[in-house]
Amino acid sequence: MLLWCSAVLALISFIIFCRQKDPLPISEVYKQPGKWYLVKYVVFRIVFQVRRWQNIYGKKSGKKQAGYGMQSHISPVEMDIAQPLSSDAKAFDAVFFIAANSAGYYFVAGTERRQHGIINGLCYLAVPDKGLLCSERIPDTVLFGAADGEFGAEGLTLKPLKAMQKWKVVYKGKMWLQSDPSKVFNVNFEGDWNTDLPYFNYDTDLHPSAVARAIARETWSREYFETLKKDHQTHYEQMGVLNATIKIENEIRTVKMPSFRDHSYGNRRDWDLMHRYAFHMLFLEDGTKATVGVICQPCTCSRLEAGYVYTRSGEILPLEWCDLELYQYGENGRPPTDYNFNFKAGSTVYTVQVFVEYESTHYVGWKWEARMVERFVRYVVNGIPGRGVSEFHYYNKGGRPTSAAEKDPEWFKRIAMK
Repeated sequence: MLLWCSAVLALISFIIFCRQKDPLPISEVYKQPGKWYLVKYVVFRIVFQVRRWQNIYGKKSGKKQAGYGMQSHISPVEMDIAQPLSSDAKAFDAVFFIAANSAGYYFVAGTERRQHGIINGLCYLAVPDKGLLCSERIPDTVLFGAADGEFGAEGLTLKPLKAMQKWKVVYKGKMWLQSDPSKVFNVNFEGDWNTDLPYFNYDTDLHPSAVARAIARETWSREYFETLKKDHQTHYEQMGVLNATIKIENEIRTVKMPSFRDHSYGNRRDWDLMHRYAFHMLFLEDGTKATVGVICQPCTCSRLEAGYVYTRSGEILPLEWCDLELYQYGENGRPPTDYNFNFKAGSTVYTVQVFVEYESTHYVGWKWEARMVERFVRYVVNGIPGRGVSEFHYYNKGGRPTSAAEKDPEWFKRIAMK
């Protein structure tokens, strides 16, 4: 009798559990853990680990579906060169560099290869006694005339020299002063980027619990997993040192900066799918380096925590968790300029204080679908000072402003010719 009552009670409890509604997404975007969250978390932890084992011990030939424990290429040499663009209209291959030092120099340069010799490219340079300089076309980033297989156009060149070890970074052109756009300078930046540190591959090296938490939040269906496969992008990052010679008009300076670079590629990059993200790249004065990010791409993961720490000894520790909630940090389109958050990597919890020194906005995509707020910041992490960059992305629903067309009317003519 007791057994029968227990079985009935268990059945009733299960039915009530199944009939519970999942919590609504915050701001209609950010999914919250539902009733099956723990089950899905465990399932995906197992899936992720199995894929990791397959990546390590499986066959080393043949094309594999990259991501979630599986890498895209066997050889680092194959990864670190310009990738063939797919036939998709939104095919891409992108490289990005960031550098900053304790003296107050900042540098950012990026190129996103697209079809028809088009690059989404930009360059920022902050000089302590001048301010923030912006490449000529910013806030636009559409550059033309890129040679096949090259990262760069119109004076901006990012060139791999030795896989996962050396790159050449060059910008030659005009730059305008962010605090006074009427002031324009001729700038020649030539940098050598070097590293002996290992790279961090988001396909295989993210913390398993961070990935499982992100996937377990979502509503599972055949369509959902097809979307995960279709819209996956390979992305890896590496820390190093950028030694540069900077010529501004007739003044020449030499600087050395700890530096970050990344490389992303895939069948397609559709900025319409990305709602928001916030990334922080940190270079601390004790030698610690880190990337900390939270991403919201609703069709795949409405909250993915991603990043890592390079310790002073060069060890890489993946980010386990981060308490930065995007809907609490600039959801209105204006990122905060003085704030803090926490994250954990290895056995250490890091408390990050952020103080923005410079800020600029640029747009990516034909219709300016992506609005990037680039911020050049001072950090204090567990009491240790540092510098770096934070980037807040917003989906730009309004598209390209009319004022931009007035600034560069030839832009539309060039588009029409393509």
